[in-house]
Formats: sequence, structure tokens, C-alpha cells
Amino acid sequence: MRSFRYGTPEWTRYLSARRAPAASSLAVERAVARIVEDVRRHGDAALVRLTARFDGVRLAPGTLRVPAREVRRLAAQAPLSLRRALREMAARVRAFHARQRDPGFTLRLGPGARLSEVVAPIDSAALYVPGGAGAYPSSVLMGAIPALLAGVPRLQVMTPPRTLIENPAVAAALVEVGLEGGVFRVGGAQAVAACAFGSAHVPAVAKVVGPGNAYVAAAKRMLRGTIEVDTDAGPSEVVVLADGSARPEWVAADLLAQAEHGSGDEAVVLVTPSAALAEAVRSAVKRGLPEVANGARTRQALARRGAIVLVKDVEEGVQAANALAAEHTQVMTRRAEAVAAGVIAGAVFVGPWAPAAVGDYGVGPNHVLPTGGAARSSSPLSVRDFQRRCSRVQLSAPALRRVAAGMATIARAEGFPGHARSVLLRMEP
Repeated sequence: MRSFRYGTPEWTRYLSARRAPAASSLAVERAVARIVEDVRRHGDAALVRLTARFDGVRLAPGTLRVPAREVRRLAAQAPLSLRRALREMAARVRAFHARQRDPGFTLRLGPGARLSEVVAPIDSAALYVPGGAGAYPSSVLMGAIPALLAGVPRLQVMTPPRTLIENPAVAAALVEVGLEGGVFRVGGAQAVAACAFGSAHVPAVAKVVGPGNAYVAAAKRMLRGTIEVDTDAGPSEVVVLADGSARPEWVAADLLAQAEHGSGDEAVVLVTPSAALAEAVRSAVKRGLPEVANGARTRQALARRGAIVLVKDVEEGVQAANALAAEHTQVMTRRAEAVAAGVIAGAVFVGPWAPAAVGDYGVGPNHVLPTGGAARSSSPLSVRDFQRRCSRVQLSAPALRRVAAGMATIARAEGFPGHARSVLLRMEP
């Protein structure tokens, strides 16, 4: 992990490199464009052909949907202790997200004027579940539960054909949220295209959410507008803002926990006014490396995007943390609650007993969070992402008469006499 002071040229270079948009691969974009057009034109035939090509699994159109009994059978292969843990996690996540449901409101603006915001679920959505090392049952719960609480009437799951076989825990998570009847064994860019256009056996949906590889991300960008998608999710990030009161071994463990995700591009940053803590954490990170997964990629992440940022005090540390606006920020300082009140991040973890890992595994809030500094303007995945809002305006004749003259004045000032006439015509006898 490199070390530098806040506000120096090295800090500026680190911040600029982190904010720089990921280089887009022209080869990926071209390949995805071909896949999307193939699915648009040929539907199921393209899905079957592409699944055989990319996943080595031969299917017939009628077998694109996984039978519910097969999902339940695979779920039963997950250890009972894991299934119980997923049930407990789902209950916590459900309890937190249930508070996000919004009934809308009605405002009465004088006699005869009723203005409302109407909140309703989107009519359909798809949850993309990646395969291989990226198939996380926790992410199934984080995507499905907000959608179900929003009241989405049709929710389906897209996942590569081997995911549930290789990871029965994912099947267990699907059963836990009642989605075993809506699983399609289609992954990659072709899955996103199927959600956008639909086919004989895979219904189109209004929105697709969930992480995926570069091809999935490119398909989402390409099809935005045809279908609504969630935001691009970058590699995992954690900033630990700590003073001399923090335990170095705990800080190091929290940094390593995010670095072990496996992309090699995870950002792990210690922000501290304590040079002694900085050196102790650096040593503890080295000692902890043998204990984490994806050792080579973890070392790569630490070398590429690991940093220790020295600040003059905790207040300057908050400025540094907010400039990063990370996916996760931990506050491990004296008076941590007061310090955390000023922190900008996708999720803020307050005090030594709240490591970011508890957010990953369902203490309650969603773990699908903005990355790459997007926390300055974006929010975690929530029930609201599966709802639509519209305004409803109801006016009586007297209510329109009270506002008509002013509206007509503004319309004419903007150069739209037709708008003014549309209002004023109703005022004529």
C-alpha cells in the first residue's frame, strides 16, 4: 500500500486515477452489439446458440426456464446451517427495506384543488445473478427483497446455466424469497438482451438489476432506454477513517476483507492522522494476507489501489473521505458517531464494532451501493428502485380560475400563446 499526505500531488494523482472512467474495450462493445442484435432478431434460437457457444451447455428453447422442482432440489443440497443463515439474513433485510415503502401523498391547494403523487410498482423486473466466483446468495436477497416489497408483480431471474449446480446456496436464496418458479438459465449479454426484447420463452421486463461481467455491463449501457437498468457497479471499495484509538489488527482485517473480492481493482484506503497507526496497519495487512481468498488478486489490489492517506486531524480526514465518497466508509475514531454524521459514502459504518463486512452479509441495509465516487449523487439499491411515481392533478372550475391568469402570463412570457389559450379558454362564459 502506498502512503502519502492529503492535499499533495500524489493525493491528487490517486484521486484523479480513481475517478477516471474505466477504459471501454472496443472489442467487448462490438461483440455485445452483435449478441444484442442476434437476440433481437432471432429470440430463443439465438439464446440457445449463444448459451452453447459461451457456456458449453446445449439447451432447447423449452428448457430455458429452470423447473421450480429442480431449483428446490438444488437448494436442498446447501447445508442446513447455511439455509438457516440465509433465512435470518432475509428477515433482517426485509425488516429494514419494509420501512422504505412509500404510499405517496395528496395535497389540497385550496377548495377544489387536489394534487397527488401516486406511487406504484413497476410491472416487471429481472434480477441478473452472475455465475462462477461472482455467484453470491447474499446478492440474490439484496436484489429480490426490495423488488418484492415494492410489489413488482412479475420478477424473474437470469443466470448462466451452471450457476445453481455449482453453487446450491444461490438456489437456496432463490427458494427463500420464493423465486424458484421464475429462473432462466441464460447469462451474459444475451440475458440482458432477452430481458429487453423478450422471446417466445423468456418474457421482456421493464428493468434489469444485478452485477455482471464486462459483457453484461456493456449490454446494460447499450440497451438503456429500451429497458431500464441499474447503475454500473465498479470494484469493491472501503475507506477506513481511523485515529490512534483504533486497533491496527481490526483496521487491517477490514481493508483485507474488501480487497479479497478478486477483481484486483478493489480500492482499500486508510485515512488517519496517526503515523503510528499507519505503520502498524501496514504490518498487520502483510501478516493477514495468507488468511484471505484470492491471494494474488488481493496483493494486486493493494498494490494498484491500496493507500494510506495521512491527514493533520480527523476533521481533515472527513474531507479526504468525502473526496473519495467510497462504497463503504468505516469511522473508527473517538466520538465516532459525531464524526460519521459528516461523512459521505454509499454506506457508513460507525465505531469499531461495525465492520463493512456486516453490511455485505445482511445486517439490514442493502449492499448494492454506488462506487467510484458516485455516492455523492447516488443511493443504495432500495424499494424505490422498483417503483414509479406519477403526479395526479384534479381541479374544479373555481380552483383553475384562481391560478389561470398567472399561468397564462408565464406561458406568454415563454413564447407559448397556445398554452395560455388552453388555460384561459376554460374561463370564458
